[in-house]
Order: sequence, then C-alpha cells, then structure tokens
Amino acid sequence: MDKLFAEKKMEKYRFNPHLEHSFEVANLLDESFLKDFLKNLCAAIEAPSEKIAASIFIKRYSFIAVISLYAMTAWNKKLNVSLDNVKMESPEQGKEWLPGISLKDVTGQEWDGTERSEWRASVFKDLFANNIYPLITHLEKTVGISKLILWENIAVYLFWLYETELKEYPNDHIAADFRFLILEAAGPLFGRYDLNPLQKYFVGKTYLKEWDTEVRVRKTCCFTYQLPAGKRCKTCPCTYISKDGRCQDGESICEAVRSFA
Repeated sequence: MDKLFAEKKMEKYRFNPHLEHSFEVANLLDESFLKDFLKNLCAAIEAPSEKIAASIFIKRYSFIAVISLYAMTAWNKKLNVSLDNVKMESPEQGKEWLPGISLKDVTGQEWDGTERSEWRASVFKDLFANNIYPLITHLEKTVGISKLILWENIAVYLFWLYETELKEYPNDHIAADFRFLILEAAGPLFGRYDLNPLQKYFVGKTYLKEWDTEVRVRKTCCFTYQLPAGKRCKTCPCTYISKDGRCQDGESICEAVRSFA
C-alpha cells in the first residue's frame, strides 16, 4: 500500500507524521517525566487534578489503538506500535488538546497469508500488553486512577471503530476481528490478566430520550465533566446516577466505578 495514501487515510484518526512539538511516549514510563507531563497537561486543559488529566490522556492516546486495529483489519497490516516507536503531540496552554500521534517507523508488516488468528494475536499483544498495559499500570500506580476507567476509555473508541467506521468497509475480516476483540482474545494479550479487560464494557445499548438515539452507557465515568466546559459525555453513567444524588464530584473514585469494581 502506498505510504502517502495510508497516512492520509489515518489522518482521520489523528495520525500526523509531521508533529512540530512532540514527546516520545516511552518517556512516560519514567516517573519524573510522567509527573511533569501530567502537571503540564493539567495546566494546558485546566484539569483540577492529575488523576483527571490521566484519564483525559488515555482518552486521547486511545487513538493509537484505533490506528493499529484499523490498519490490521482494513489493510491486513501490522504497524510497529512499540512504545519506543510512538510520538505524541505535546499539550500547549490555550489550545484544545486533541493531539496528533506519529510513528517513527511507519512501514509496518503485511500479513503473509498464513494462519491469520496467530498473526492477529501478535498484533493485539504488541498493542495492548506491550504498549497500553504498561502505561495504564504506571498511571494507576502514580496517580491512583482506576484501571477500569482507563480501559473503558480505550474500549469505547474501539467499539466505535468496528461498529461505525468499519461498518461498510469491504473487508471479510471485520466481523471476525471484532468478535476476537470483545469475546475471544485471551487475557494475557492485554497484559497481566486472566480475562479480557475490554469484554465487560461491551453491553447492550439503551435508548436515551434526550438524545433520541441508542447509546452504550459507560460503566465508569471518565471525568471529562471536570474540565472547564463542564459537559458530560453522551454515554456518561453519572448523568443517571446524579439524578438521585449518588454522583460524587472531585478526585474520589466515582460511584459508577465503585459499583462496577
């Protein structure tokens, strides 16, 4: 596949090979670097705490998973998403932080046509166990945010990818890859887990009168409403919990997470 064509298609998912102000994502595994990053992110997006900034970071970083699985399913291509290969746009004060993501090496590897299930499992392990899991674990340890929130931040974008973005894509692998993601992938492909950590979030959709549409209400709150705009996501569970006074604001783990854990 032509490199320029691939990069152009992935721009929709925040892929940007020409980042001006960026950092290497692998540096976030250094505790000092991570604390400085979260401090700067808090200032840039006016987040009231590093815990909330950590949740917003993973929401934005989820697009590395979107990019990786889009390439896998749509193009049968395995991108190099090792932490050392990923760069991300730095937060800047006064700007909305919807960061671009780039790969130092964008060549990737084509599926060679042999057993696809084994090849797909290797894509998952490199993406989840070797990239996302270390970051989530480090964030939980550093700022005390629940992994449940962070995994759901990723899950919602991957459900969107397969249910919306790839819905009409002319490819025989979409249904099988989505089924593998939500039902068949073993826990160790995601890190030190016995069970798939994304599976629990794939539940039925609920009709919401105020939106006149069906949505999959989240199990956890991502704390986006704590940012200056004060808006809750369409799928926020606290919209309903707050109606009877059980929604807790601030840094403490919210009622949605407590009841789900």
